[in-house]
Amino acid sequence: MSGQRSDWRERLHANPSRMEQELAIRLQEDGIRYQTQVEISVTTADFYFPLESRPLLVFVDGRVHLGTAQMAKDEELRSLLRKRGYRILELYYNSYSDKKRDELYDQIRNSLAKVGYSPPVLMTSAPEPEHYTTKRQGDLIHIRQ
Repeated sequence: MSGQRSDWRERLHANPSRMEQELAIRLQEDGIRYQTQVEISVTTADFYFPLESRPLLVFVDGRVHLGTAQMAKDEELRSLLRKRGYRILELYYNSYSDKKRDELYDQIRNSLAKVGYSPPVLMTSAPEPEHYTTKRQGDLIHIRQ
């Protein structure tokens, strides 16, 4: 686990919020490929998912982004990004809580599922040659050939 926690830190280049840090850990634990703090020509995305058809940019916005002036600025930038072909997911929260983190994480997973993204299946060692176990989205599936 400590190795996983250090990996996500290396991927976050800016000063991420606790919410962003916790979401990064969850994404990494589930084997979901992403980039963080990706600079796009007009802004920086908190999470970037390089999907085949059109990339998904995720913005995790705390209290600073809830003010009227900042919301207008964010909407202008994100509209421009949509026009340039990016998919945009905006996630808002007032303060950190595990419950809110889980809600935002579910929104990311749901958005990825809608565009056909599925995380890679993680293989574990097999107890016998024709039997193996896969782990995907928390479910164990036993397959016999």
